[in-house]
Amino acid sequence: MTSRNLFFKLMREDLKRRIWAVALLSLGFFLFYPVVAAFTAGEIKEYMDHAKGVASYETGLVRWLSFNCGMTVFFMMLSSLICGLSSFSFLNSKSKVDFYHGIPVRREKLFAVNFLDGILILTVPYGICQVLAVLVGISNGANGMRLWQVALAAYGLHITYFILMYATVVVAAMMTGHLVIGFLGAVVFASYMPMAVGILVGYFSSFFKTYASYLPGIFSERILMYGIRMSPAAEYIYQLGIRNGQQYQVPVSMAVPVLVAWVVSLCLAVLACVLYRKRPSEAAGKAMAFSVSCPVIRILLTILSAMGLGLFFYVVRSSMGWGIFGIVFGGGICHCVVEIIYHFDFRKLFSHKLQLVCCLAVSVLIMMVFRFDLLGYDRYLPKAGQIREASVNVDSLADWVSYGYTQQYPDGHYEWVDEYSLRENVMKNMKYHDTENLLALASAGIESLEENDSFGSYVDSWSVADSNVVWSTVEICYTLNSGRKVSRIYHMPISSERVQPIIWRLYENEDYQKGVFPLLSLTADQVSSVRFRGEYAKDDSKKQEICMDTLSEQEKAQFLETYQREFQAMTVERMENEAPVGLIRFCKPADDEAMDWWERQEALGDRAEEWYRKNGRYGSWARNDLWDRDFYPVYPSFTETIRLLEDQGVSCGGYLDGLDVRAVRVELDDSFVRGYQEYIGNMDPEFFDEEYEELRPEIRFHIRDKEKVSELRQVLVSRALCYYNPFYRAEELKVCLMAWEPESGEDLDKSYEDGEEGNWNVSVPVSFPEGRVPGYIWERE
Repeated sequence: MTSRNLFFKLMREDLKRRIWAVALLSLGFFLFYPVVAAFTAGEIKEYMDHAKGVASYETGLVRWLSFNCGMTVFFMMLSSLICGLSSFSFLNSKSKVDFYHGIPVRREKLFAVNFLDGILILTVPYGICQVLAVLVGISNGANGMRLWQVALAAYGLHITYFILMYATVVVAAMMTGHLVIGFLGAVVFASYMPMAVGILVGYFSSFFKTYASYLPGIFSERILMYGIRMSPAAEYIYQLGIRNGQQYQVPVSMAVPVLVAWVVSLCLAVLACVLYRKRPSEAAGKAMAFSVSCPVIRILLTILSAMGLGLFFYVVRSSMGWGIFGIVFGGGICHCVVEIIYHFDFRKLFSHKLQLVCCLAVSVLIMMVFRFDLLGYDRYLPKAGQIREASVNVDSLADWVSYGYTQQYPDGHYEWVDEYSLRENVMKNMKYHDTENLLALASAGIESLEENDSFGSYVDSWSVADSNVVWSTVEICYTLNSGRKVSRIYHMPISSERVQPIIWRLYENEDYQKGVFPLLSLTADQVSSVRFRGEYAKDDSKKQEICMDTLSEQEKAQFLETYQREFQAMTVERMENEAPVGLIRFCKPADDEAMDWWERQEALGDRAEEWYRKNGRYGSWARNDLWDRDFYPVYPSFTETIRLLEDQGVSCGGYLDGLDVRAVRVELDDSFVRGYQEYIGNMDPEFFDEEYEELRPEIRFHIRDKEKVSELRQVLVSRALCYYNPFYRAEELKVCLMAWEPESGEDLDKSYEDGEEGNWNVSVPVSFPEGRVPGYIWERE
């Protein structure tokens, strides 16, 4: 009983000593919560509809009270510094240390008293002010149940991360003997790991051209994030960021991170207690309480500063000399500053010259390893026997594919949700086993990288002489037999003579196709209808869309199985010469429900649901986005699929036949003009430049002759459909069909000086198949 009374008496005395902190935090929380809750209640009167005003006020107050409030996070970080440094500030004064340690109380009990008081100084005022804010909100008409739920969840979460940061600050205070140095120590503990990881990523990104942090691997951003999250402040911000915008009505989802935070806080508290027990009384007033920690901290800070400033100078000037200068300058300055802080004496700048030289040498060596790739990172190529499977993403081959699903939101409206990007889907679902072709592709990427290095710059599609060469990013993730994932990224000409056969073999591989195209994993029981677009429609493609929603289960299964088989059997060689004749979509029940909902809202007009009436422009975008997703191309060689469509009364082919075409507009870019002049043999440089300058003003023209227009229409293909065929060989020539559409609701297009009144109001992008540009497009009318 006496011991317990003594414990609480010591707590009361400590709180009296720190009454200033209690008053400061109480005032801050009072202004931050009850006052804000009362102040923002005035906005209710600004609404003519009182209910809407209360709803808006409630939403704002929930956001302010919840875990998502960034201002609260900042306030908690500041409070952890105030409470942590003030809890053991007596350790920085020799007289106070002698007084406290002269009390016949064990150090463990003194530690517990001060440590717990530091927590109570924040938790009690914060809790009281949260309660007052909720009561103010309820008195102004807000939903009390909702406010209590959000406030209690936020209180628990904020207190959890406050204690985590507070314990870290206490550890910093135990390792130092001066208030300012303790503050700097807390800053170092909070920022060292995020800075170290950031510099590491900077070195990988700056020196290794095949590195991408977003790909799986030991140095992926997902793994590196764990390093950043070793900082308590960074972990706090991370949890805030990934849950931003959510209302924690069910905070169970944070059970694991909260449990980890409590375990780490307990470990830090135990560590701080151990340090307090071993801390010598003579450490008061010194920079560091334990001499053994001085060289460790000095070396870590010096190397980090040297590498950081070295990277900065290298990135700015792309010079190894400037990089080494940055290392010497940054490391030297940091080392000297740390020595001054340790000794409080400018004469101790170079007290440990050997340590400084070793730190600089290690930093230079690390930069050399990265700069000259001494470990062979960019040249990495596993042996065939080491590879279990792989994922390969060639971004230009499937950028038209949709990865997601239709979702209904609580307010009743539907949208398409992108669950994965192309890369994420490939990395998650592809299991490519053609090791020979895989290594050939990686070897081509390494060779392309070496060729780029030999030119002293990074070659891309805009710098090559041959504009017909298609460059693409190729991402490879190896899964080795051990289960370890290794990723590399390459930039290579996939249409070059060497790489093209590799890409063809890749694209036609069943493993690749199943990893890239979700349709190939679709089953008949998931299909509710089949939709087909085989005719051009301006802006709103659904006008010309045919929905087959009365198919029997057998017919749907036949449609799906037939299309999947023909799609998988499509070779790249055929794709080079075939433009799609239409687009097909196999809809799931949710897709059809969503489209029916949108059509009902359009038909209801002013009587539509509230969300639809409120979100006009966004609603139109969401509806069009949903309507245009998940389509796949139908090629002329898909004879069985076309036959099934025709059996349902759907005609295929003639995508552009319904247009009332008045003219064909041709736009020639510089590269095409020069290519044409080379083709006709005008290779004399002087004549070449002269002819080019003469032709340049006439780079856009129109062909109106009916016979020529009719002839061109037989050749030209829809550019919108060709988007779904990455291998189609088309001329790099901008061509449009200028048509008249009476129902478009638009006036004639007056942007063309040579247009005629009432001539056209629609321009449809089209392309010439390779080698089929007639010579008369150069004639002027």
